[in-house]
Amino acid sequence: MPEKTQEELDRVALALNESPFYQHLGMRVVRIWDQHSEMHLELDQKHKNIWNTFHGGAIASVMDSTCGSCLYSSLDLDEGAITIDLRVNYLSPPREGLLIGKGRFVYRTRNLAWSEAEAFDQEGNLIATAQAIHRVIKRDWGK
Repeated sequence: MPEKTQEELDRVALALNESPFYQHLGMRVVRIWDQHSEMHLELDQKHKNIWNTFHGGAIASVMDSTCGSCLYSSLDLDEGAITIDLRVNYLSPPREGLLIGKGRFVYRTRNLAWSEAEAFDQEGNLIATAQAIHRVIKRDWGK
């Protein structure tokens, strides 16, 4: 599999950031590089549940996307990945402010890929961890 340039990975990050779901939640890929990724979500009132705490689904979305985006440096240009298993461990409730997801590629076979992620608050406290398995699929980017 040919190694991707940083420019190619930056184009993937831009495409992901234009996703309606990413825009709806307010999350964004900050960077994809060398089998790693970083995502940000500014947690605010719209991410809270009826108990006035941050909804686990918002955190899980960041974890899922962080796990998925770190795979792109291990995928061919015509490949994508879809999550088939996501396990999130909630360790500490986040506070309002920046949630930072950091992802790392773990392993890949022809059709499956594994990744993991951690989420931190803006003070560096560990909020959640995640492990994901993805199915590698052929993707037609922009046609």
